[in-house]
Amino acid sequence: MPAAQVDFSALPAGYPHEVWVSADGRTLFARAQEGGCDRVHGEVREQTAQRVVVSLVKTQSPPRGQMCTMDIRYPVVSVSLDEPLGQRTVLLLSEDSRH
Repeated sequence: MPAAQVDFSALPAGYPHEVWVSADGRTLFARAQEGGCDRVHGEVREQTAQRVVVSLVKTQSPPRGQMCTMDIRYPVVSVSLDEPLGQRTVLLLSEDSRH
């Protein structure tokens, strides 16, 4: 995707800046960041004719009585779009959801 089509400004410093779309334009992929007991998934927050807003949601579910490692992973997350992305811009957000 062209760099001008993606807004990474709301992501934390050091977060991956990698986004692409499927051949049919209906699936958006993004490189995310997680570590230890954290897991990340994508959620579409908004879809308009001008832009798509995707939140990369980090959840933490530490196992009872177990320690979490401090490793960092960079999984690919995907979200389905109602319509092909086309020329719409993508805004990526990051949020924490503790469980």
